[in-house]
Amino acid sequence: GGGSFFIYLKQKYPKLKIWINDLNPELYYFWKYAQIDSEKLAGEVLKIKKETKDGQKLFTELLKVDVQKISELERATRFFVLNRITFSGVVESGGDSQGAYEGRFTDSSIERVSGLGKLLENVKITNIDYREILKDGDESIFTFLDPPYFKATKSRLYGKNGILHTEFNHQEFSCAVKDCKHSWLITYDDSTEIRENFKFANIYEWELQYGMNNYKQGKADKGNELFISNYSLPIKSKIKIEKEETELVQLSLV
Repeated sequence: GGGSFFIYLKQKYPKLKIWINDLNPELYYFWKYAQIDSEKLAGEVLKIKKETKDGQKLFTELLKVDVQKISELERATRFFVLNRITFSGVVESGGDSQGAYEGRFTDSSIERVSGLGKLLENVKITNIDYREILKDGDESIFTFLDPPYFKATKSRLYGKNGILHTEFNHQEFSCAVKDCKHSWLITYDDSTEIRENFKFANIYEWELQYGMNNYKQGKADKGNELFISNYSLPIKSKIKIEKEETELVQLSLV
């Protein structure tokens, strides 16, 4: 997802000028506070881990929190913890998993949070409509987009009550991207509708092995995915990628 991609780029090209944008306010606060004081954020997360052993109880308590009445640090902490203890990190719209609590809410995952501050130095972080970041610039700007998946629209997976999925207009998104002059790359789920929306672009198939992605099942699914771009990618055949449950947080850029 967007977060993992950012981390890879920043580690490989530390002087690269990067702009992170996400419509999910909770994810925005996580990035923003990690930039302000990642060690303090990691400390708050670690405190919760030490005080709680019951993943289901923790999940229930965090969902009851009114985020409008807590600080930015508390929102950032809450987001990360929920991300680690829910199925595939879907936070407020997924189900809790004791397996995720034990396998993903680890000391090593918290240690990675403490190191984000250095990576986020001089990075622009915003919480605005994706159209705003597509307006200016030319092909010298590279933009990576990770929109809500089309087939998951009815699943309500992301955002409070799934609002980030149910209210996302995939047709409008494709039109906006078509007009964008940047060099852009999109990850999407494979479907007839998405292929039709992006018939003007380059489309490449790949296969992703998900983590546990449904709170009613304990088995991971395989997903057929697409890379969509307005430039040629060095891909000759279908790619297979495995996504481990211990991977860092799944983050979206749209």
